[in-house]
Amino acid sequence: MARYVITGSTGDIGSAVHEMLESHEIISFSKSRKPLYSSTHHHIDLAKPFSEEALEKAFSGIGSVDGLIWCPGESLYNLIQDTALEEVDAQYNLAIRSLVAFVRVLLPKLRKSASGRIIVITSVWGRNGASFESVYASMKGAQEALVKSLAKELSATDITVNGIAPGAVEGGMTGLLSAEDRAFLLEELPQSRFVSTVEIAHAVRYLLDPKAASVNGEIMNINGGWYT
Repeated sequence: MARYVITGSTGDIGSAVHEMLESHEIISFSKSRKPLYSSTHHHIDLAKPFSEEALEKAFSGIGSVDGLIWCPGESLYNLIQDTALEEVDAQYNLAIRSLVAFVRVLLPKLRKSASGRIIVITSVWGRNGASFESVYASMKGAQEALVKSLAKELSATDITVNGIAPGAVEGGMTGLLSAEDRAFLLEELPQSRFVSTVEIAHAVRYLLDPKAASVNGEIMNINGGWYT
């Protein structure tokens, strides 16, 4: 049995990942909701700054960790001139600052694993940019740069660092769209359907496998051929 840390474990993707890894020991984090599946759970607002000391308390007594799966994300639709700097700060904290804090705290524990993994759920927009989502897309792009840089930085260890860039996923974000916008988007998608969260979780499980040890610094596109 492996030990995995899942952040954003109560969101659509995080919950699907949690379900797929339910047979393992899970340490989960969310802002306020409780996870659907068994875990040692902690509440933390990743969109606000927090101290590493507070995070270390959550992992006191934990010797090793086999993987960090970073799932949180919050959409932000707006023209950049209409986006408050407080919203920019929240996106930065959620996508980068909190992720870096978790990596820093967990790195000594990940080094003790024979197949340590860091997996970051990014976005198709981090790869391609998005009008009306420039701040969100920028932060997801920054995550991709962090994934590639950390993969090189940790390449001499047993830790791999990879990202998964989903396209339009069936769930809360696409659920915010009007019926007209959903229909328009579905027409644009080559497979004429939204990506299932189970597909994302399956990719996570593959990257966690010890047989994926040479997959490092990659961003896996899962968008049905929408962007290639």
